[in-house]
Amino acid sequence: MFAIKYASITNTDTFPADIFNERLQEVLSCDNYGINQILNYLVENKGKMLRPRMVYLTGSLYPNDKDTLRDIAVAVELIHMASLIHDDVIDNSQLRRGKPSLNHKWGNQVSVLTGDFLFAAAFNLISQCNQSRIMENLTTTIKIMCSGEIKQLGMLYNLNLSEEDYYDKTYRKTACLFASSCKVGAILSQAPEKEITLLEQFGLYLGYAYQIIDDVLDFVSDSSLLGKPAGSDLSQGNITLPVILALQNRDYGRKLRQLLQNSPINSRKLKQIQAILEKSGALKESVLISRYFLDLGMKVLNQFPGNPAIEELKQLSHYLLDGYYQKLNIANKPDYYWEPAVEKYVNYSNVNSQGG
Repeated sequence: MFAIKYASITNTDTFPADIFNERLQEVLSCDNYGINQILNYLVENKGKMLRPRMVYLTGSLYPNDKDTLRDIAVAVELIHMASLIHDDVIDNSQLRRGKPSLNHKWGNQVSVLTGDFLFAAAFNLISQCNQSRIMENLTTTIKIMCSGEIKQLGMLYNLNLSEEDYYDKTYRKTACLFASSCKVGAILSQAPEKEITLLEQFGLYLGYAYQIIDDVLDFVSDSSLLGKPAGSDLSQGNITLPVILALQNRDYGRKLRQLLQNSPINSRKLKQIQAILEKSGALKESVLISRYFLDLGMKVLNQFPGNPAIEELKQLSHYLLDGYYQKLNIANKPDYYWEPAVEKYVNYSNVNSQGG
C-alpha cells in the first residue's frame, strides 16, 4: 500500500524473490498481446509481496515441497492483486502505488475481467497442487473479503460507525488474508495443529496492525509517500479508526461531524480535519492500538522455539510497521504495555473458523 523503497525486507530475507517472480510471470503469460500488456503492467507495479512472504516463511518451519510452496505463495499474491483491482474499480481510484490504476488506464470493464483472470489463475494453481484443505481455506477467505467489500459499501459516509464495525470490516478486508497466508504456509510445512493455529493468530494480529497504521498514514503522509492522494479514504466515504475515535471526543467530535456532514472534502477542509485528528489524540491512540496488535503478534511468535523462519517473521513485522512509525511525528515512543479495550470489538473466534 505504500511507495516506500527499502533495500531489503529483513536482515536475512530468505524469500526467493527471483524464483517467485519468474513463476508469477509464467503463470500470467498468455498468447494474447493485449492481455499480456495489462498483466505486465500489473507485475511491474506489484508491491512488497508481503502475503507470499508470509506463506513462504511459515511454510519453511519444517521440510516442504519447494515447488508447491512457491505455487501457493504465487496463488495468494494473485488473490491479493485481484482484490486490489476490484477495489479500485469500486472506489473509482485513479492511482495505485503512485501509478495510474488499471481502471484509470484501461477502464472498468477490462479491470473487472483482469481481476477475474487473476482469481482463475490462482484457483488453477491451487488445484494443481492437490491441496484440498488449502483450497477450502483460501476460497473461504475470498468469500470473507468479498463480504467485507459489500459491507463497506453499505457503511460509506456513515458517521455513526462503531469501533466494532471498523474491526469487523478490517478483519474481512485485510486481516483475514494475512491470517490465511500464515495458515496455508504452515499447513504445507505439515506443522502441528497447535502451531498452525498460532501462526494464523499471528497473521490476524499483524493484519489488524497493518491496516490501522495504513489508515493513520492516510491523514499524515503526503501523496508521494502514500502512492495516492492524502485523505483519499475519507473523500471516498470510508470512515476509519482515527475518525471514529475523534468523533467520540467530547471536545472535538461535534466540530468534526459538522465538517464531515458538509461535503465535499477539499484541501482546506482536509487540513482542518487533520488538525482535529491530531489535537483530539485520535491519531496517537490509533498508533498505540496498532502497536498493541503488533505486540500481541510478537507474543504469539515468542511461544515458538528458536527457528530462523520465526525470527524472520519477527523482522518482517517490525519492518512493516516500524518503518512507517518513523514517518509519523506523533507518539514517537508509544507505550507497548498500554492495553486498549479492543478485545470487546475484535472477534478472535474468527481464527481457526475458516475452512481448513
